[in-house]
Amino acid sequence: MNTRKRGTLLLLVLCALLVLPGCQSLLRLTYRNEDFKWVEPKDLAKIIIQSTRDVGFRFVVTDKETMGELRESLSTALPVEERNSLAPDYIFEFHTYDNRIIKYYYTTGTVNEDHKGNFYNDTKQYVVLNRIDNQLIRNLFALRKPQSFYEGYYGSVLQALKTIAADHEGVPLAVLIGEDKEMLKFQMSYEILDFNVMLSERGMRPVQKDRDGDVVVIVNTVGYKTNLYKAILKVQDNTHRKTTRYYVVSHFNGGKWTTTVTQKAPEGF
Repeated sequence: MNTRKRGTLLLLVLCALLVLPGCQSLLRLTYRNEDFKWVEPKDLAKIIIQSTRDVGFRFVVTDKETMGELRESLSTALPVEERNSLAPDYIFEFHTYDNRIIKYYYTTGTVNEDHKGNFYNDTKQYVVLNRIDNQLIRNLFALRKPQSFYEGYYGSVLQALKTIAADHEGVPLAVLIGEDKEMLKFQMSYEILDFNVMLSERGMRPVQKDRDGDVVVIVNTVGYKTNLYKAILKVQDNTHRKTTRYYVVSHFNGGKWTTTVTQKAPEGF
């Protein structure tokens, strides 16, 4: 059996292990990737984890124990031929004491179904199990990301879009969240993908610019706390050159979000 066939067979076996219950633990015990043996805490001055959506949203890791945990996570990374199609969420910069900087891009979330790389640079790509999310990103992110963000943000926006769609019956709506700068830094690529799918299910489509549709709904968050979300959704009619605004207020109570959508600003908004 030649080297290429052996490599393909190994990848098929490892990918099969990924989808079998309990086999991720077995995989970590039986497989070790030596490509990241250079990630030694004693050789690293720091690791910078930079959000791709907010230049001010970055973590600098100097704790040797945390570096060691990251090395263990990367030791189970599976080399693959292709990277996934989602935009990276973070840039990892490994700074060594001899002034080298080694850079990788990382897309968060669980292993995708086609097993394409979610941790990569210009020459190699790897499938990294969700240990980085669970043990590193989640702990660091908890310092900044609002609680219940997914339900509070996307749920509130979808509820508002339902009201807007009812007021614009028969009109195809385009939705722009890319200008919602305050919230964009908290969004992950797989969450944005899920949101886009939900838009499609409702007969809407995501866009990148406010001119990419006849009627574009532009999302702008104006306030977010653990139990409160406020936003203004601007409905921009590019055909008739007119704009209307919807005011969104969501409260978290009794374990769920309740959303109110009006065209008049609520008192105290």
